[in-house]
Amino acid sequence: MRLNTERDPDGGWYDRFVHLVDEDGRVVEEFGKHPTLDELREAERRHGERLNLWQQGLVCKECGNQITDRFSARPDGHLLCWDCASSEDGEEKGGLTVNVDPTKTVLSESKLNEKSLCDYVINVATGCRHGCKFCYVPSTPAIDSRDEMLGEKAGVEDPQRDWGDYLLYRDDLPERVHEGLQNTDFEEEWKVTRRGRGVVMLSSGTDCYQDWRAAQITRGVVRELVEADIPVRILSRSPNLTRDIDLFQEADGLVAVGTSIPSFDASLVNALEPNAPPPMARWEALDEVFRADVPRFVSFSPTYPTMDRDEIREALSWFAAVDPDVVFHEPMNPRGANFEMCLEATREAGYNGVAEELERIHDHGEWTKYAIEHIKLVREIAEDHFDRLHIHSWPDRKLIETASGGQKEWLKQLKQKASPEPFTRTGQF
Repeated sequence: MRLNTERDPDGGWYDRFVHLVDEDGRVVEEFGKHPTLDELREAERRHGERLNLWQQGLVCKECGNQITDRFSARPDGHLLCWDCASSEDGEEKGGLTVNVDPTKTVLSESKLNEKSLCDYVINVATGCRHGCKFCYVPSTPAIDSRDEMLGEKAGVEDPQRDWGDYLLYRDDLPERVHEGLQNTDFEEEWKVTRRGRGVVMLSSGTDCYQDWRAAQITRGVVRELVEADIPVRILSRSPNLTRDIDLFQEADGLVAVGTSIPSFDASLVNALEPNAPPPMARWEALDEVFRADVPRFVSFSPTYPTMDRDEIREALSWFAAVDPDVVFHEPMNPRGANFEMCLEATREAGYNGVAEELERIHDHGEWTKYAIEHIKLVREIAEDHFDRLHIHSWPDRKLIETASGGQKEWLKQLKQKASPEPFTRTGQF
């Protein structure tokens, strides 16, 4: 299917009616004039096909010029050519400043192969409405090096402190992914490491299903990757991911879907992840993925220093119920401005005991003991009580450096292991 436009004889040159037509040119759906991006993306979903919106006769709502290359949309969904989109001021919606993301990069090589996650990442936006206090993303070069752009587009003064208050969308990402894949020589250019295995992950720097608009971008990107026979890993805290179960099933094992659940203590999780869905809602979404027989995983990360054997066992029992291919585990890491924000958040929420424990592990020696203890404890409980639950530990580099003797070698071995997930053995790699 494709889009077709027809001039309004009573209007101007760019005053057009937009139709969706099949291969024989028959009208399948009528959109009228100036369909919104939401309407077009939802039509893709209804009909199970991707619509390339470049050079389809669509016009910019602002200037009337035809959209032939990059584009975006206003918060109300109306399409804008790139020149108009780039000049838009950020708009505040419910305490969140939204705008267009000028990032040119589509696909980035990633060091997350060290965690056995992927070799490449695609992020559907810059910023994230969830605003998790422990999030490392604002301290990475992808955010930290773009202070001027974030200030201009979203009024950001401190990318770390303002995390959760800004979101810049990449609306034309599916079109750009399509073009990039068409021009890729996979045998010569595609990186495939032993632990990353050529996988593309959505998203390492934002939640790809955090809202409707992000979810629409994600669906288009995933379809393009799957059609190119590329394995895809999706990590999200949002139940919105269930909207695309049909696409995951069509991928026939090429897509693995996971969610992050550090704890089932909803109140404490809310203090540290103020705008993210509650942990049980995430588990219920993963349960739907399980019942749909889609490959799945859990990120048990970061586990809090206050979590004891009983709490960890309870969490693992919930995970075992959805039979994931793997549970990734990582203890909390007390470094950077994000850790200070965790301390503030727990104190403000009245979790003084948690704040005291976080203060304790701020000492490097105490953190080393806690981190090694948690890695051992999670693996031990899984081995003793959940024989089908595979734990893949993520020991931090600094942790390995400070460990000694047998513990150091053991942590090195854990870090070198590849996740056992079968989905990474599908696709062209």
